[in-house]
Amino acid sequence: MISFGAPALADPAAVRLSPVIVTATKTERTLDEVPESVSVIDRAQIETRQPQTLGRLLEDVPNVSVGGGPRGVGQRLTIRGVSDSRILFLLDGARQNFSAGHSARLFVEPDLLRQIEVIRGPASALWGSGAIGGVIALETVDASDLLAPGQTLGGRVRTGYQDANQQWMGGISAYGRVNDQLDLLVDLNRREAGDIRLGDGEDLRHSGFERTSGLVKGTWSGDDINWFSVSYLGFREEGEVPSNAQIESTPETLVDRTTRQDNLNFGYWRDDPNNPYFNPALRLHRTQTRIDEERKHDARRDDTELTTIGLDLRNTMRLAGDAFDQIISYGLEYYKDTATAKRDGIPRPSAPDGNQHIISAYLQNEILLGERLTLIPGIRFDDYASKRDQGDTGTNEDSAWSAKIGANLRVTDWLSFQASYNEAFRAPSLSELFVSGVHFTCGPGCQNLFVPNPDLKPEKARNKEIGLRLSQQNLLMDGDRAGVRAALFRNDVEDFIDRAVIFTPRPVPGNPGPGGVTTQENVTDARLEGVEIEAVYDAPRWFAGLAYSQTRGDNDSTGEPLASVQPDEWMARLGLRFPAQNLEAGAQGRFIAAQNRVPEGVEPASSHQLYDLWLSWRPSQQLAGLSLDLGIDNLLDEDYTPYLSALQGPGRNFKATLSYRF
Repeated sequence: MISFGAPALADPAAVRLSPVIVTATKTERTLDEVPESVSVIDRAQIETRQPQTLGRLLEDVPNVSVGGGPRGVGQRLTIRGVSDSRILFLLDGARQNFSAGHSARLFVEPDLLRQIEVIRGPASALWGSGAIGGVIALETVDASDLLAPGQTLGGRVRTGYQDANQQWMGGISAYGRVNDQLDLLVDLNRREAGDIRLGDGEDLRHSGFERTSGLVKGTWSGDDINWFSVSYLGFREEGEVPSNAQIESTPETLVDRTTRQDNLNFGYWRDDPNNPYFNPALRLHRTQTRIDEERKHDARRDDTELTTIGLDLRNTMRLAGDAFDQIISYGLEYYKDTATAKRDGIPRPSAPDGNQHIISAYLQNEILLGERLTLIPGIRFDDYASKRDQGDTGTNEDSAWSAKIGANLRVTDWLSFQASYNEAFRAPSLSELFVSGVHFTCGPGCQNLFVPNPDLKPEKARNKEIGLRLSQQNLLMDGDRAGVRAALFRNDVEDFIDRAVIFTPRPVPGNPGPGGVTTQENVTDARLEGVEIEAVYDAPRWFAGLAYSQTRGDNDSTGEPLASVQPDEWMARLGLRFPAQNLEAGAQGRFIAAQNRVPEGVEPASSHQLYDLWLSWRPSQQLAGLSLDLGIDNLLDEDYTPYLSALQGPGRNFKATLSYRF
C-alpha cells in the first residue's frame, strides 16, 4: 500500500507499486506483505514537502504527532500515544540513542534523506530496547538515487527560501559511478534562518539558527555479490535559544547553543543468488551527539555528550520447499552508550556520567504457505548492564525476551487480512537510574533533591493488532490504483518509568533538610487502543487520499487518561497531474480534534485545521534536470497551539526550492 504522502510525478502509463521496505522484517518486502503497520516516505515526497525539520515530514503519518514547539532542536515525537523516549530511531541502520531533557532525539538535514520508514507499534523482537512505541528508520541518499539512467557522473545545485522565518537554504553535491563497481557521493547543505512568525503574527523570539550538514558516502563491489559501503554524516547547528527549547525565552534561560552530531557507518553484505544459505550482512557504526550551552547572563557552561558504538551481524537463508518457502534471518547485535556531562568543567549530577551496553541475539522466520498465507514468527534475547562512573549507586543489570508473530492472508488478489502480536521493552536510561543533585529550590535552605534509583525495571509492551487491506489496479481506468488500509490495535504497557516528586518540609530519606525528594519509579501500567484507516486513489492525471487516526489511553493504576495521547485527526489530500508538462499540483488538509480527555493538571487543547498547497515541476527536453517546488504551509494563517505544547505553531509559510542536476 502506498503511504499517505504526496505522490510523485508519474508516467501516465505506469502503475505505482508498493515501496520495498526492510525495517519491519530486515528483508525486502512490500508494504502489502508486512503484517505490521508501516508507512514509507520516499524521496519524491521529501522534495515536494520541502521540510525544514524531520518533524515536518513525520506529522503527515497517521497516529504520529510532533510536539515541543516549532524550534527543531526541541521537537519530540509521539506514536500511538507513546512518547519520544520510547521510540527507536535508526539512521542508515545505526541506532540513535541520544536523549536529554527537552531536546530533540535526532539531528539530521531532511534534504539528505532518500526514505523514511515508520513502524507504528512495538518492535523489539528485531530491534531490541527502545521500540515500545515504534521505529523511525531514516536512509540517506546515495549516488544511484541521483544519477540519471545511463549517467556515470553528475552534480546537483539547489537553493530555497521559506518566508515564515526568512530561511535561506543552499546545497551542492557531486556523485558518480566508476566501472559499475564504485558509487561515490559528496553533499553539502547550509541553512540560515531568523525567528519564526507564529499564527498570531508575532515572532517566536530566539528561534533562528545556522545549520551546516554534510554527507560523504561510497559503495563498492568487485563481483556484484560482495558489497561494501562507508559513510559519514555530519550536522552542526548554532543559535540563541532558551535552555529548554520548548518554551518562551527569558534573559535568565537564554543560552548560546551548539548542537553537533557525527555519524560514521560501515556496512558489508553478500547477495549471492546461487547460494541461498549464506548471505551475511555486517554493520559497524559510531554516533556522537554533543550539545554545548553557554548561559548568556552569567556565562555558565553546560556540555552534554553521548557516544554510541555498535555492531549488527546477521545472516539470511532462503529455503524453498514443496509445502512452503522460508526466509530465515538470525543475528547478533552489540552496542554501548557512553554519556558525559559537565557544568563549568565539573561533572554534572543531573546528567550523570556512565555507560550502558547491550548484547542481543535474534531469530526470525518468514514462512510462505502456498501462495496466500505468510507467517512471520520471531524472538530476541537482550542482556544489558548500566553503570555510573561516579558514586556508589551500583549497577543496573537485567535481561529481556521479546517475541513476535505476524500473519498475512491474501483472500483474493485484492483483499488481505493481517494479524500480529509484538512485544517490546525499554531498558531504563542512565539519567533515570543515576540522576542526583538539586531538582529545584524552594526558599532559603530548602531544596528538592534527586535520589537515584538503580533498581528500576525495564518497561515492557505487548501489542495486539488486526487489519485488512484492499488493493486494486486498473479500477476506474488503465494505469490507476486504489487501496484501503485499516487496523485496530491494543498496546498494554507495564512498569512505565515516571518521575515521582515528593515535596515536604520535613527531612526524608535522601534529603536531611526541607524540600523532599524526586526519584524515578516503575509506577504505571497503561493500555492504549486505537484505529487507523487510510484510503488512497492514484491515477495518471489525479490522486486523492483520506486518513483517520484515533488513540485512547488510560493509566491502569489510577483510571485517568494518559497525558501523552494525542487528539483524533483526519487528513485529506487531492491533486492533479499534467503529464505532458511534468507538472503536479496538490492540496492537503489536516483536521485535528480538540483534546479534552486529559488527566488532572494537564491543559486541554482546542481543535484546529491546517491547509497546505504545493506545486512541483520537473521539465524535460532543453530544461531536463531542472526542478522547481513551490508550497504554502498553513494557508489560512491559523493561530493554534498543539496539544502538550507551550508554544504556538508557525503561521503561513511561503516556500520555494529550485535545483538543477547536470
